[in-house]
Amino acid sequence: MKQLGVLAFSALILAASACTTKPAELPVRIQVNRQVDFRALRSFRPAAAGVEEASAYPKLQRLAKEIVIEEMVSRGFERLENGTPDFRLRTYLRFNSYLSQKMGASKTTAEATIAPSDQRDVTLVVEIVGSRDEKRYWQGTVSGFHLDPINSRSSLKGAAWRLLAEFPPLF
Repeated sequence: MKQLGVLAFSALILAASACTTKPAELPVRIQVNRQVDFRALRSFRPAAAGVEEASAYPKLQRLAKEIVIEEMVSRGFERLENGTPDFRLRTYLRFNSYLSQKMGASKTTAEATIAPSDQRDVTLVVEIVGSRDEKRYWQGTVSGFHLDPINSRSSLKGAAWRLLAEFPPLF
């Protein structure tokens, strides 16, 4: 009987691990202003925080902003502290919290158990706006990933990588 419980638990773990989404599989939506010459954009500065960033999770909002800035710099864009940049970068997260079920094992009988677990379904939004007129040049969203207290940074890095693979647009 004990072996049956361990087998059932193992099967549940395998099924759950097979359902995780890889960054390359995350759905992305893009809106582009086709009148902008994206080849001319080289430098940026983070935009002032908008209403969207005033959320119940300010640490995660700051982490997302930091990760997107790191990703932009790694792609060859220059972050300016002084002077006029070519564009401003606005980053924020949208949260859809829900109660999911977490698999575990009973400490006394080693049988598979299911317990509630709070997870946050997240959408990462990045906007590229004009440095003078705040006109939106490009907006991208990536959704379908979850944040938890342990893997927040790696989940956000994967989402930022996937989203910014679409920037600058090729047309």
